[in-house]
Amino acid sequence: MRRAEKEIKDIAEIERILNEAMVCRIALVDGDSPYIIPMFFGYTLEGGNLELYFHSAVQGKKIDLLKANNNAAFEIDKMGEIIPGDIACNFSASYECITGRGTVDIINGIEKLTGLNSIMDKYDKSGREHKYSEQMLNNVAILKLTVDEFSCKAHKAD
Repeated sequence: MRRAEKEIKDIAEIERILNEAMVCRIALVDGDSPYIIPMFFGYTLEGGNLELYFHSAVQGKKIDLLKANNNAAFEIDKMGEIIPGDIACNFSASYECITGRGTVDIINGIEKLTGLNSIMDKYDKSGREHKYSEQMLNNVAILKLTVDEFSCKAHKAD
């Protein structure tokens, strides 16, 4: 990272950002072009190892792309306020972001439930147990992005 003073290494801070951010953008490979998709997500972060989970239809463009090439990049951010500048193009923003890359797999069995529960736990703060019908489980694909490397940084308003 070029600006080391902006890097966040504290796992608790990284987990706070993962909890508070609402969208993860994943970039997939579409031939020789990128294909980016904003998605709801869940995660596990244990021992510095990050796994991201997404739900998807069982068919469609992203599934086709992943079957051809499962490499992916991702970006998660929490935007803050815009910091105006005195002259044109001299503005900034406060933000926190996590970026990285890894591989995406379509998961099944107990791992599918783990991924689906992590997504539900992130967005449903009721604390209730999540129950899924067999039909629902058959009609949803759960994608797991196993992160090979990631970095986290923040820019605070002065």
